[in-house]
Amino acid sequence: MALASRARGIPTASRASRRLGRDAATTPRARTTTPRNSRRSNRRSSLVAVRALADDDDLEPKPREYTGELRANAPLVAERVVELPAMLFPAAEVLLPGSAQTLHLYEARFLALLDHARNRTGGAFAHVTFAPDDEDDVDGGTRLCTIATLCRIEDVEKDETSGVGAVVTVIGESRLELRDVRNDPADSTPYLVGVFAPVPVMQPDGSSAYLPSEEEMDEVADLTEYIDTAVGDVVALADALLEGEDAADAWSDVDAAAASVRWGHAEVGNLRRAMAWVEAPYITLDDIPDLRNGDAPLAMEDADWLRPMLDETVRHSELQVAERLSFACLQIAPASGEADLVKLANCRAIAMSTSHGLMDRLKLGQIVLDEQRNALRAKVALKGAFSSSSSGGGGGA
Repeated sequence: MALASRARGIPTASRASRRLGRDAATTPRARTTTPRNSRRSNRRSSLVAVRALADDDDLEPKPREYTGELRANAPLVAERVVELPAMLFPAAEVLLPGSAQTLHLYEARFLALLDHARNRTGGAFAHVTFAPDDEDDVDGGTRLCTIATLCRIEDVEKDETSGVGAVVTVIGESRLELRDVRNDPADSTPYLVGVFAPVPVMQPDGSSAYLPSEEEMDEVADLTEYIDTAVGDVVALADALLEGEDAADAWSDVDAAAASVRWGHAEVGNLRRAMAWVEAPYITLDDIPDLRNGDAPLAMEDADWLRPMLDETVRHSELQVAERLSFACLQIAPASGEADLVKLANCRAIAMSTSHGLMDRLKLGQIVLDEQRNALRAKVALKGAFSSSSSGGGGGA
C-alpha cells in the first residue's frame, strides 16, 4: 500500500535517491550508493527485476485455513497516534525489525532530525520507504509506503575519515502505520514529520484478535526449531567460507559497514546480531513520548531501552520469540549476488505487509535460509576443492 504525497522534494536519506523524480534508485544493495552518472541506466533494469519477483509463486504465501479462534470479546484499546521525524528510503531498502543499518548523515536537515531524535524521542525515528515512480501517476507526488519501521539509534560517531557529518547505526524495532504527513507551509521543520500508529505486536498467547490452535502452535514450534538450526548452519558455513579473511567480520558488522559508507548508507547484514535482538525487549510506538499531546521529551541517554535485557528480566513467550525470529532471520548472507539481494528485498516486503501473518513470515524465513545454506555449502565445497588443488600443485612443483 502506498500513500500519495503531493509534497514535492521530500528529502531522503539515500544519496542515490535524494531526487525523488526519475533519478530515484531502487536497486537493493548493502554497499555504498550508485555513482551519479550511472543512476539512470541502473534504475530501469532494477525496477523490472523487483516487479517480476513480485509475482513469484514460490514467495507469495498461499492462502491457508486457520484453526484457531477469533477473540470475540477482545477489549477495545484506544489507539495511540504519535508524530515522529522520518527518513525516506527506496522501497527495496525496507528495514525489518531486528535488522541494522549504518547511515552517513551530513546534510543540515538530517543532522537536525538526528538532534531531535536524540534529545526528544529517546533516539527513535521512523524509517519510511517510497514506491517506485508510476508512469501513469499524473499527480507526480512521492508515493510513501504506509507500513514503516520504528528505528532506534544505537550509536553515533563523528565521521573521522571525511570529517563531515555523523555515522549513525540504527536498529529496526517494530512496525508502524503511516497515517498522515505533516505538511504545514508555516512549519519550518527541515525534515519530514509523519503521523504514525503502531502495528500491534504479538501477545504472549497470540495476536490481539486471534488465539492460535494447538495444531498451529505445533507448526510454529517446528518452524522455529527449523529456522534456529538453519541459522546456526548458515553462520558456521559463512565462517568456513571466509576463514582466513577475518571471519569475525563475516557479516559486514558495524565497523565494516561504517567504513564503506561515505555519502550514503549501508546495511549491517549481521545474522548473529539479529539473533541477539530476538532476545531483546519489545520497543514499540507506545514507548515513545507523544510530544504533540504534552508528553515530556525523552533524551536518548535516559531511555536505557536495553536495561531489561541487561537485568535479565525479558520474558518472551514461544509465540513472541517466533515473531521476532520471523523478522530477524531475513538477513543478507556473505557473498550474496544481485539476484539474491533482489529476492531477499521481495521477501522483506512481504514480511512487512500486514496482509501476512506469523506463519507466512516463518515460511519465508525457511525458504531464504534454505537457499542461503545451499549456496554457502556449494561455495565452501568449491573453496575446498581449489585449496586442495593448489596444495597438490605446489607439492609437485
